[in-house]
Amino acid sequence: MDRSFAPIIVVSREEVRANDMSSVLESLRGLIASPEIARAYFDRVDIAFHGYNGTSEELFEIPEVRNFVHELDNEFPYWLFFLDKSALGLQFIAYSFLPPFLTNEAKQAIFPERLDALLTKRWFPAMNQVCDWAGFTEQQIEALTNRSVDYLLRGPTPS
Repeated sequence: MDRSFAPIIVVSREEVRANDMSSVLESLRGLIASPEIARAYFDRVDIAFHGYNGTSEELFEIPEVRNFVHELDNEFPYWLFFLDKSALGLQFIAYSFLPPFLTNEAKQAIFPERLDALLTKRWFPAMNQVCDWAGFTEQQIEALTNRSVDYLLRGPTPS
């Protein structure tokens, strides 16, 4: 697949501060305008938050960013289908749902349980819904499931 055109959805600090999801949601909802569009953007989208370069915290540790991501996810939980597994956007979104400021030992104990709940209760059902709607086969769905889990456990993989 040609990845020379991989759309990036950019969220500004101003949008986060104002809790204004309108333009972001417009872009995201455009991805599910039709099964053909969904297939065209399958695993090709990234998301980035800009305007936080001067902060010492990790982006996913900033409360206003975490809240924005949670609200965005309430409207658009289809990250596993659309977000590129060779980019960092999906990892950032996932980290925004995990407790911040943990030691490495605490992360190893808490992250798997929290990630499992997020995947099984929210993101896998949403992914399966889009996959079915877009006409994916069971084998394609299983491959995406495995690739998504691998990504979330090991990080981005080269395309």
